[in-house]
Amino acid sequence: MIVFFSGTGNTKMAAQMIAELTGDRLLDLGAAYKAGDFDIHVTQGEDLGIVFPVYRWSTPRIVDEFFRKASFVTNDGKAFAPGYSYAVDVYGYFPGAEVKYLEKLMSSRFGISFDATFEVPSVANCIYVSNPPRAERQKEQIAKEAETVIDVARAVSLHSNRREAKGNLLGQLLSKATGTEEKPRPINQFRVDLTRCVSCSTCEKLCPTNTIVMENGHPAWQGGDCTECLACVHLCPAEAIDYGSISKGRRRYANPLLKTDKKEHESVGI
Repeated sequence: MIVFFSGTGNTKMAAQMIAELTGDRLLDLGAAYKAGDFDIHVTQGEDLGIVFPVYRWSTPRIVDEFFRKASFVTNDGKAFAPGYSYAVDVYGYFPGAEVKYLEKLMSSRFGISFDATFEVPSVANCIYVSNPPRAERQKEQIAKEAETVIDVARAVSLHSNRREAKGNLLGQLLSKATGTEEKPRPINQFRVDLTRCVSCSTCEKLCPTNTIVMENGHPAWQGGDCTECLACVHLCPAEAIDYGSISKGRRRYANPLLKTDKKEHESVGI
C-alpha cells in the first residue's frame, strides 16, 4: 500500500511510478480526506509507503491531520504491522527534517517506524516564494525526478534499509520553525479575479480540505483546514486565482501527469 498526497502532480507522479514498479496499491490521501474516509484497508504484513511533498520544510498539514484521524483496518482485526515501511519526500527547493517529523507521528500513533527513507527532487512551484521555472527547465527537473524515483522503486522492491532523507543543514534549521503541531495556513491571501473566473468550480472540486465553496458562482475560502497545496492557484483553467499580489504574472504549474489524466477522463466522459 502506498499512501500519497499531491497538490500539483509531482508527488502523484512519484507514487504512481513506484506503484507500477512494485505492484503495490495506491491510496490518494487527498481524495480520502476530501471524502471524510479515514479507514486504510490493509493486509497484515503488507508493505507501507508514504509519499508526500515538502511544504515549508515540513509535512503538509493535511498529511498530519489524516494520520491523526486514520485507522488501519486489517484482515485479521489486529494492529497493523507492515512487513516493510518507508517514506518518500518530494521537494522543490531543498529538504529539511520533514521525514523525521512524520516518523515521530507514525510511531506515536501506530507504533510504525520506517525501514527506509528517501528524498526526490522535483519542480519548485510554491508560487509565492518564486516564479515556477520555464517549460524547458520543468522538463529537465521532471526527468531528474523520474530518474530518482526509479532508483527509489528498485530499493523499495529489494526492501532496502537506505535512510537517505536527512535534508541539509539549512533545511533542518528551518524545519524546527515550520514543523509545528498546528501549521495554520492563512486563507485571506487568496484572491479571485471576477473578470476572469468562469464559474467552472474546478477549484472547489480540487480542494482536498473542502476549504473552497462556490458562492454566487465564484470561489470563497472558509474554515481553518487549508493545507496550502496551491492547487486552486495553479490548476484554475482561467488563471483567475492568485495568492495575494505576489503571484500575479507568475507562471502556473501542473505536472504533465495531470494533463494526461484529464485527457483520459474526458475520453470516457468523466
